[in-house]
Amino acid sequence: MLTKAFFQFGIGAVLASVLLSPVTAEMATTADLSGKKICWDNGNISSFFADGKYSSPVLGNGTWSASSKGVEIHADAGGVLLDVDRQPDGTFKSRVEHAAGKYCE
Repeated sequence: MLTKAFFQFGIGAVLASVLLSPVTAEMATTADLSGKKICWDNGNISSFFADGKYSSPVLGNGTWSASSKGVEIHADAGGVLLDVDRQPDGTFKSRVEHAAGKYCE
């Protein structure tokens, strides 16, 4: 009887974690960034031009490309692999940038 109760509790916990888990962010794609500017709440503005050029006040001018590992940027200040995660609400977060951002208007 006790074993059955533990089993039912375990099944319930698994189902609850699957059904009630929050929607997770996804890595930003080329389509999310190409031709767009992201205004970060740390004051930086990342411009991802459609031709692969990149510009920001922090890193300077250079190039960008999206890969399965993140957004690779090669600019005046050096190279960086930027994690740009698209949130369910359309905003972005980056641990490397230490900021949240959204498309600039």
